[in-house]
This record gives sequence, structure tokens and C-alpha cells, in this order.
Amino acid sequence: MEKAKYRAYICCGVNCGPKGASALVDFMDAEVQNQGIEHDVSVSATGCQAHCDSGPTMVVYPGPVYYQEMDQNRVRRIIKEHMKSDMPVNDYFWTGVRRRILADGSVIVPRRVITPEDPGSGTPTSPIRPQKPRPRPPDVDDFKW
Repeated sequence: MEKAKYRAYICCGVNCGPKGASALVDFMDAEVQNQGIEHDVSVSATGCQAHCDSGPTMVVYPGPVYYQEMDQNRVRRIIKEHMKSDMPVNDYFWTGVRRRILADGSVIVPRRVITPEDPGSGTPTSPIRPQKPRPRPPDVDDFKW
């Protein structure tokens, strides 16, 4: 089976799911078929993408290109401009801070956990140590968690 030219992953995590993300997956899949590009685009649901403040979010590969505040109108435009004309839609790029909001209200920011009881402090979850840079594998461009 040949790999699709574009792979779209829509967040259906605990914050994006209640905002209609699963319906967006179905809508985008139908729109891709209506446009006749189902062989060029694959659409999948994912878990949390840690962009909870601006969800539902979507990441498109190759890229990655992150889109925020997804709705049906944005999906239509992204299909038309990004996936059919190879022009990513800058107006919808994700611009926020990477944060994951858990069901209990706790917020996870890279290397910090902020609880609802003490939102200002944020305690390190692990000591911050210099990391050795690791080269990225040359042929990996797919979304993995």
C-alpha cells in the first residue's frame, strides 16, 4: 500500500474531544473523499497533542504543520489550500505554549506540573539537565506518540 502524500491527525483527547473533534475527523474524511483526494490524504484521530488551550488541534505531515482551533470551515480551507495546492494556511498555525490539561485540572508544561491549587509555582517533574543532541533519523516524518 502506498503512503498518502498528506497525513492529518486530529486531536481527540480529553479537552478536544468534547469540543467536537471526533465529528471533525468524520467531516474531514468525507470532505477528502468529496474532493477526490482520498488517495493523497489520510485522516486519523489521535490522543492529546498537548495544545489543549487552542483545541481542537490538527497536525499535518509532512511537516509537521500544527493547526489550532479547528472547525469545519478551517478544515475545508486547509484541504483546498494545503492538501490540494500545497500551500499551508498560515492564518491557522498553532502559536500557543505547549500545555496539556488533565481531567483533574492539572496542567503539564514541559518539565513542570502546575496544579489548580497552586497555579503560580509549578514544580519541576525532573531535574533539568543538559541534553546531548540526538540526530533525527533521516527518513522519519510520521506522527508518533
